[in-house]
Formats: sequence, structure tokens, C-alpha cells
Amino acid sequence: MVQAAVSTELTLETVINLFLEKLGEPTDEWQRQALEEYKKGDAKAVKKIYASHLRDFYSKCLGFLVSVTNTNPNLRKILAAAANAVADHAQVRALDEISSGNAIAFESADPVGNATTNILKFLKPKTDYQQLALDSRTNYDALKELEKENPEDHLIKALLYLTKATPDSPVLYTIIAEAATTAALYTRNLEHQEISDAINAALN
Repeated sequence: MVQAAVSTELTLETVINLFLEKLGEPTDEWQRQALEEYKKGDAKAVKKIYASHLRDFYSKCLGFLVSVTNTNPNLRKILAAAANAVADHAQVRALDEISSGNAIAFESADPVGNATTNILKFLKPKTDYQQLALDSRTNYDALKELEKENPEDHLIKALLYLTKATPDSPVLYTIIAEAATTAALYTRNLEHQEISDAINAALN
């Protein structure tokens, strides 16, 4: 029984480390403070910081993680909430990075091409059909066929937007914005799936 408890705890520690890896380094003073208080194990202080920065998913995630123990009866619920927070953090970070890249692209000699390249960096395939979609990314009809088989896939949706991005389009910037936000949502879903799989492997 003792060996089983130790094994589970080590696995849970691996999950926590994955969370921290996904969060990355803090980028604001309150995130640095939240991380410092988290390392001290001060749950009240971490949650106070989040309560003062409600749009900050980095602090929100740490507010959940600081309560994670192997004996907590609400462990699954806490980890699930933390998984949502870290995924939301990934989405916001992707939006910020794509936005910065787009701003540079729009001032270049090839705004459509450079904005497309910028967004494609966030569309990393995880399945064969997603790779096929990327290989066919300029073929609208092929992408629509793939979408019929995978209607909820945000990688395909983002690629479909990009097929409509042409320099002479009167709604070019709207199209780029839709492709970008869809790519960021795809990033969120990838992060959430990876964390959720790790949680399930640790607790089942």
C-alpha cells in the first residue's frame, strides 16, 4: 500500500510539472508574485492575486494548482479547472503572438503571404487528416471535403479562412482575424487535450 501511494504521488508531481511547463515563465509582476507564492504553498496569497487580476489565466491556474494534493477529495475537479485555465492561458498567449506577427506582416511587401505564414506556425497537425489538410491548404474544395468528415476541427476551419485571404478582398483583415482567432482556439484545444490526457493517466 505504501509503494502504491508513493507511485501515485510521483505521477501527480509529473502532471504538476507539465502544468508549470505549459504556463512558462511569468510575463507580468503579478504573475511573478503568484508563482512565488505558489512555490511557498500560500494558497490564500495566490488566490488573492488572481482575484485582483481576473483576466489573468496564469494566476488562475496557479490558484488551482496550489490546492493540489494527493489526499484532496476534490483532486479531479481541481485539476480539471486548472486544465481549463492553462488552456485559456495558451489561447491568450497565442492571440498575442499572432497579433504581433500580423502587425508586422501588414507593413511588409507581402501582407497576405506573411500573415498566412505567421498563422500557420500555430497550426501543428496531430493527425493524418490534419496533415492532409495542411498539404491541401490552398485547395478550398479539398478542405471542405475534409471539414465534412471533421466538422469540429479548428485547424481545418482556420485553413478554410486562409483560402479566402487575397490582397484584393474587401474583407481581407476580417478574414485574417477569423483565421487567427481560430488558430488560437486550436492551440487552446491542443493544450487542454494534452493536459487532460496526462491527468487521466496519473489518476486512473
